[in-house]
Amino acid sequence: MIDIEIGRRNYLLYLLLPHLSKTSLLTEDSRLKLDRINRLVNEAIHSGERATSYDQAHRYDEKEQLEYPTRVLVAETWAPGGYGRVLEVGAGTGYFTAMIARRADSVIALEPVLDLRKILETRCEAEGITNVQAVGTPAEALATCVGESSIDSAVVIQSLHHLHRRPAVFEALGRVVRPGGRLFIIEPHHNVRRAARLLRHYLTTYRARGFWSDERNWATHDFVTRGELRALCRFGGFEVIRIMGHRMPYARRIVSDPVARFRLERALGAVPVVRHFAAVLSLEARRR
Repeated sequence: MIDIEIGRRNYLLYLLLPHLSKTSLLTEDSRLKLDRINRLVNEAIHSGERATSYDQAHRYDEKEQLEYPTRVLVAETWAPGGYGRVLEVGAGTGYFTAMIARRADSVIALEPVLDLRKILETRCEAEGITNVQAVGTPAEALATCVGESSIDSAVVIQSLHHLHRRPAVFEALGRVVRPGGRLFIIEPHHNVRRAARLLRHYLTTYRARGFWSDERNWATHDFVTRGELRALCRFGGFEVIRIMGHRMPYARRIVSDPVARFRLERALGAVPVVRHFAAVLSLEARRR
């Protein structure tokens, strides 16, 4: 049997395999190590000056970058009747939390990194938003701070790829979201293009022993597949309503207007084969 061991062997497999496949091959010792590594790395890369420059580094406020397609989904497309009581997992600096809060009764924003959480609270205060509660609870322990079946809408925006105990997170989401409640996700897509890019980086940089033997370079940054999203939803008791693909190759060059491009990509996202080339996936699901 093939084992993946952090800092010792099979780093290429760790890079290329979908998340659920690679974690099933991790040794028990490596799974325990990953808890510590992820906690330390997330604190390091999201604290201090990196926290204050987070929005700039992610190029928010640039509609052609990471704000697309999230803004139109969060602010216009999802939950046409309002979000109700919301749980947001991995809220970061609150850039999208503020958009959610304007269409919600209340928001519990989970963000374990203290410096990011402070920025989130400052943003809400500056924008006059009073219905957001920032909580430092880790995602996999969210059920400890949220009542069972008390959430109308759970939102996960660009944070799942940092989490490695995903079944535990979805199991907890299934407990706190009420029957009939909704789940909304936006995540980068682990597809053939992503695997090819990782392979290229491995051949030029990552294969060096000095790189893969450093445990910090094993921190979780795993994009999602369509199959993984469906499996996680089933595990948490959610019925998948729709998985859509966004940011298709060359779509920006062909259709410059983001609104028209959004409509085009919603149509292309239903086309077999073509949909697998999307760089970003969005999901809408409902709790059984």
